[in-house]
Amino acid sequence: MTIVLGILCLGLIVFVHELGHFIAARLCGVKVESFSIGMGPVILHKTWGETDYRLSLLPFGGYCGMKGEQAFRDALEQNLPEIPKEEGGFYGVHPLKRAIIAFSGPAMNLFFAVISLSIIAMTGYTFYSADNKVILADDVYPEMNSAAKAAGIQTGDRIISIDGTEVEYFSQISQLAGVRPGEKLQVVIERDGIQQEITLTPIMDTSTGQGKVGVMSWITPTVHTVTVGAAAYRAGFQEGDLVVSVNGQPVENTVDIQRLVPEGASEVEFQVAREGLAEPVNLLVSVPANGDLGLLFSVPAQESSRYSFFPALGQGIKETGELVALTFKSIGLLFKGIDVTQAVSGPVRITVMLGDTVQTGFEAGFRSGLASTLNFLALISISLFIMNLIPIPVLDGGLILFALIEIIIRRPVHPKVMYYTQFIGIAFIIVLFGIALFSDARYLFSGFFGG
Repeated sequence: MTIVLGILCLGLIVFVHELGHFIAARLCGVKVESFSIGMGPVILHKTWGETDYRLSLLPFGGYCGMKGEQAFRDALEQNLPEIPKEEGGFYGVHPLKRAIIAFSGPAMNLFFAVISLSIIAMTGYTFYSADNKVILADDVYPEMNSAAKAAGIQTGDRIISIDGTEVEYFSQISQLAGVRPGEKLQVVIERDGIQQEITLTPIMDTSTGQGKVGVMSWITPTVHTVTVGAAAYRAGFQEGDLVVSVNGQPVENTVDIQRLVPEGASEVEFQVAREGLAEPVNLLVSVPANGDLGLLFSVPAQESSRYSFFPALGQGIKETGELVALTFKSIGLLFKGIDVTQAVSGPVRITVMLGDTVQTGFEAGFRSGLASTLNFLALISISLFIMNLIPIPVLDGGLILFALIEIIIRRPVHPKVMYYTQFIGIAFIIVLFGIALFSDARYLFSGFFGG
C-alpha cells in the first residue's frame, strides 16, 4: 500500500508539470499530439480532439508530446540550417512562446507548492514536540562531537532564539540550525532564569548535509503507552505513570532512563508516581537484550496557527519562497564534501518515503495526514521546479536557453548544434540517474538486511 500511495502522489506531481506544458502549448498555438502519465510502453490510451491521452507502464515521469519532433529529425537528416517551421509545430512559433511553453511545466510545480502550503496554513495541524529545554547528546553518547557543548550550552538550558528567530519548540532547533551547517549562529539561552547570548556553529553531517547541534529534547518521563506483553507491561506499568527514579537514582527526563537502564539487566527497580496513590509504586523490570521496555512517553501536542484564505495564500507564497532558497542552499551543499549517494534520493526511495508519509500521517488524523502529505509534495514540486530550469539541453531549462539565444542572435540555432549539445544533458541525466540508482540500491539492501 505504501508503494501504491507513493506512486499515486508522484503521478500527481508529474501530471501537474505536464499539464503546465499542455496548457501553455495550446494557448501558444502548438498542437499537443500526446499526453502521457508515466514512461515506456503505453497501457491505456484515448484520443480526444487532436491529442492522444496515455497511461504508460513506468510510473516515474511523463511527457507532453508536441508537434515538431519530426521536423527536428528531418532537419538533422537533411542537414538543414534550421528546423522547418510548420503550422502548429513547436518550432513554428516565436521563440518567446517556446520559452513560455518550456517554463510553464516548472511554473505549475511552483504554483502547486504555493497552493499546497496555503491549504496547510488554512487547515492547520497538530504536531508533537517537546519545548525548548535541551539535553546535551554527549551525556548519553560520549563519543559524539557536540557543537552545543563546544559553544557552552549545558543540559537543562533553554534555547530561546536562534539568530533572532524565537524558539518555542524543540523541533524548531533542527529546522533553524539544520540548514546552516558550518555557519556561526547567535543563540540566546536561558539558564537558571538568566538569559545569555552565545555563538554556536552546527557541525555538518556528511551523510545528509544537515547541521547537527548535538542536543536532545527534554521530555518528562510520563508514560503514554505500554506495549501489551512487553517487559514494562509484565512489571505492572500503567498509562499515566510518572517515573521518578531508576535503581534509586532520581529521574528528570526520558534520557535519564536511557542512561540508567543497562541492556540485558536481570532486574531494574523503577519507582513511579501514579494518580490516585499517595505513595510511589516500586516496579521490578527484567530488561530484554535489545533494551526495549515497551514504553512510550508522552510528547506534548502542539497546534499550528490557522489562517483565513488571503493570509493563508500569503503564508503559502512566503513558505514557498523559503523552500526555494533552502533547496538552492541544499544543492550547494552537494559540492561541500557530503556523501551524495546518501543525500540524493532516487525514485524508489522517494516513492517509499512519500507513501509512508501519507500512510502514517493519516493514521495520526486527517489534518496531520493532509499537512504531512502536502508538505512533502510541495518540497518535491519545488525540487522539480529548480532542477528542470537548469540551463542544459534535454531539460526545460535547455529549451528556454536555446529560445533566448535565438531571440538575442535573431536567427535560429543550427539543428546540429542543438543535437550535439543534447549529449551534455544526457550525460548529466545518466550521472544523476546512476547516483540515484546506487542510492536506491543501498537503501533497499539496508532495509532487507538491516545494514
